[in-house]
Amino acid sequence: MELESNQFVIKLKEGNKMDRRSFVKNGAVATAASALMGCSTPYASVKGSDRIKVGLIGCGGRGTAATCNMISADQNVKIVAVADLFANKPDGSVKKIAEHAKKVAGNKAIEIIDESKVKKFVGWDAVDQLLAEDVDVVIEATPPVFRTPHYEKIVNAGKHAFLEKPACIDITQARKMFELSDLADKKGLSVVCGTQRRYSNAYKDVIKRVQDGEIGDIVALQAYWYGGYYVGQGTRDALGKAGILDGLDCDDMEYQIRNWAAFTWTSGDNIVEQHVHNLDVIMWALGDKRFPVEVRATGGRSNGLESPKYGDRFSHFSVDFDMGEGLRLLSVCQQDPGCSGQVGERIVGTKGIAYTQEWGGSCTISDRKGNVLNVSPKDEIPPLVMEHKCLLDSIRSGKRVNKINQLVNSTLLAIAGRLSAYSGMRFKYEWMLRKSKENLVPEKLHFGKNKNIQVPVCGKYKLS
Repeated sequence: MELESNQFVIKLKEGNKMDRRSFVKNGAVATAASALMGCSTPYASVKGSDRIKVGLIGCGGRGTAATCNMISADQNVKIVAVADLFANKPDGSVKKIAEHAKKVAGNKAIEIIDESKVKKFVGWDAVDQLLAEDVDVVIEATPPVFRTPHYEKIVNAGKHAFLEKPACIDITQARKMFELSDLADKKGLSVVCGTQRRYSNAYKDVIKRVQDGEIGDIVALQAYWYGGYYVGQGTRDALGKAGILDGLDCDDMEYQIRNWAAFTWTSGDNIVEQHVHNLDVIMWALGDKRFPVEVRATGGRSNGLESPKYGDRFSHFSVDFDMGEGLRLLSVCQQDPGCSGQVGERIVGTKGIAYTQEWGGSCTISDRKGNVLNVSPKDEIPPLVMEHKCLLDSIRSGKRVNKINQLVNSTLLAIAGRLSAYSGMRFKYEWMLRKSKENLVPEKLHFGKNKNIQVPVCGKYKLS
């Protein structure tokens, strides 16, 4: 990113039609999706017919499910090793993965995963141990705070990767992720991220119609995820019932990591960890090259959610993004027990309205009166499977893909919303990119105490 008259300058790479804003040391963040760069040095080389060797980092529900999704996408894989911070996780994860492989591949499941031969690593050095194994691609599905440091190790080890969302939890990690994205390009590594809506045929149909001008000029945008639950409540209660939290206090780092969705430093808050999906769709509709000018948000935490027992994050946010030239994005998300649920994105144009929703919903184009003009076809293959097919196909073909910058840019919108809601302050998006020094990660990650846990208070929480 270059600075001229205090404005962003977009540089076009020769022969590349995609906008690219380069990274500036000492604070500025790249803000346009990068095009794939060539590389003469092969890393994690796999021939088209080879069985791709897979390692899993993060043996929780999402990591286990992601590995099963990968097996559904391509049975010519082999699960070599799994890693987790906690010793009680790997066995159950491997068992579930093996059960899924049997459903998909029958008698040939043993070629995909042999439970007796899968290497299992636990502890703070589990990632290093796994990366020392002969694996081609790594699934990284740990709590979000670990995504950046783990991906740094993955790319330095020369491995392809599937990274769950979000890309990071704060602006400091975002800057690092852009650097790692560039390094992945230089090493010729493929990386696909867990924003599965981008792999949905229904979503792709609607977004193409929007970008082709079917609804006219975009005049308003809405992104929302209303949930009648608070993730950190159910998880904490289940862990407590199982006795896993026995002997742990709320200020123990192990307590916080085990119930990571309830704490800001581990999850980034629900606007970053979950609502990033909706913001990513909006960024996609805008061509991944339009960014906020100014941000103003509000939010809070329901009184019934005891803190720090159930963490320190907010339960709801409402963000007004000024996208410039009169266009505004309303972004709202909620995790409050007992409330109505609704998840989707709405793009309003001068001639019509696009409405997108996942989990059994439909993606439609309507006129301004609400009459449905087009219903996109349902997905025959789940997007959660298709994202892995994209990754594995790219590895086999040698046509590398890198989706990190897309995800980082969408995550940055969520981070901006959180910063504004916590502080109660309105600010320029450019200020956050260039000047913010926010760093939520504790100085030392270990099984010790982390006492600075309190719900942010609007008007008192200081921007940094």
